[in-house]
Amino acid sequence: MGVHAAIVASVASAGIGAYTAIQSGKYAQAAAEAEARQYEEERRMAILQAQEEANERNRELLRTQSENLALAAAKMGVDPNESASFLALKESNIQEAERDVGAIRLMGAAQAEKFKLSAWNAKMSGKAAKTASYGQAASSLLGGYKDYKYLSS
Repeated sequence: MGVHAAIVASVASAGIGAYTAIQSGKYAQAAAEAEARQYEEERRMAILQAQEEANERNRELLRTQSENLALAAAKMGVDPNESASFLALKESNIQEAERDVGAIRLMGAAQAEKFKLSAWNAKMSGKAAKTASYGQAASSLLGGYKDYKYLSS
């Protein structure tokens, strides 16, 4: 009866170990998928933030041009759109704003790409954990079978 109980305990232990390993892998995969969703959301937010910053820089350019136009008109008493110095200042402001907007968009795209890669890594981590759990379950079952064979002989 003692050997029979040891066999039952060994087989039960192997089954529980296998079940636990598989469940652990499923939970790890679910956690990794949640992490990936979080990174995807952060990626979308980085894109929106870069767009908003670029829009703000363009609004700032328009305000600056409007202020410069009003100042030039008041100071010179002429149409600023016909003044070579005002037109040069206006072109300089536009070029600076375009460089700023380009840099803002580039940084936003880089940030979004970073989050995209982080999401991919999280997904792969979850898949690896799930795969490893099957290996652990198989190992547990094989260990139980080995114990069963040893105890039943």
